[in-house]
Amino acid sequence: MVGLGQISKNGGSSVSMADTYMLNFALLLEGLTLDGGYRVATLLPRKPQATGGNFSQCYVVTTLDGKHAFLKALDFHAAFANQNDTMRVIEDITTLFNFERNLLEECAERRMDRVVRAIASGTVRVDSGNPFSVVPYLIFEKADSDIRVQLDESLGDSLSGKLRALHHVATGLKQLHSADIAHQDLKPSNVLVFFVSSLLTVSKVADLGRASRAGNPSPYDDHAWAGDPNYAPPEVLYSFLDPDWSKRRIAADMYMLGGLLSFLFCRTTAVAALFHALPLEFCPSNWNESFEDALPYLQNAFANTIADFASSVPEKLREEIVPIYRQLCNPDPRMRGFPGTQINRNALERYLSSLDLMASRAKSGRYD
Repeated sequence: MVGLGQISKNGGSSVSMADTYMLNFALLLEGLTLDGGYRVATLLPRKPQATGGNFSQCYVVTTLDGKHAFLKALDFHAAFANQNDTMRVIEDITTLFNFERNLLEECAERRMDRVVRAIASGTVRVDSGNPFSVVPYLIFEKADSDIRVQLDESLGDSLSGKLRALHHVATGLKQLHSADIAHQDLKPSNVLVFFVSSLLTVSKVADLGRASRAGNPSPYDDHAWAGDPNYAPPEVLYSFLDPDWSKRRIAADMYMLGGLLSFLFCRTTAVAALFHALPLEFCPSNWNESFEDALPYLQNAFANTIADFASSVPEKLREEIVPIYRQLCNPDPRMRGFPGTQINRNALERYLSSLDLMASRAKSGRYD
């Protein structure tokens, strides 16, 4: 905790009392010691291509045992930009923060080992004399990479690595779904990789800020789509929103899992491949009819993407993995998932066992 005279800009002179109320305190945590002995080390610059975390700032922190962790600080200053209703902004982003924190606590209680774990949370007052300088934060276990970087560096030619990463992500989704939580924003940047040893990596699902919870009001439930629009399943883009929570939310998670499968093997997502194959007049921005009317054209384009996907995987693997792509990425959410399942078509158990088996076979050279 620091006083007014200790806060300076760019190492210069102290900031006046009036200036402190204009400061973005979420950017001033470097060097502070938090509850539990965590010390804030380095502010992480926001990447230009980043699509999430609009109301947060991120830091590396050091734990008591000298290990690094990842801190996400709530950024009220960013939330107030272009907003006039101050009290509503405070209420909204506080609700978002508490919702994510509570979900993470439940994930920890349920021991979801394929969901990135929050190891601490709290608030810190940056300036002891300023009641408006309080910054809420969450601290997470720090990953070594994300799946995009790993694909470039070590997974590019590793068939077993790609399949094992998919198995881990599907496991993380299954763990969430078992608690009636839909992720809604699964994309490559939200799949984090942890190095366990020189021979073992673990992939985990990250960022529950856009999640939805069945039977409980969620901050983004009134949005047609809560996650990154670049990864939204096609039904959302045509305004087809099933009122049934599972058919809408879980089916969307399954589509994004299929999108990750596409990304790992084709370097493009399922929805991007779909619209690349679709004639322009049937794309959402040009289509004025219903989703039902668009479906025959979407299915025709989807058939082309299946062929392209098949050509991107080893020939010996196609028989096993192409059906998974076809089932997860079907443009019709009512047809998505494992066929013939009587109770829950959107259950992931069959895919978990298939991906686990394929990863083991790939490691033994079965598909070479």
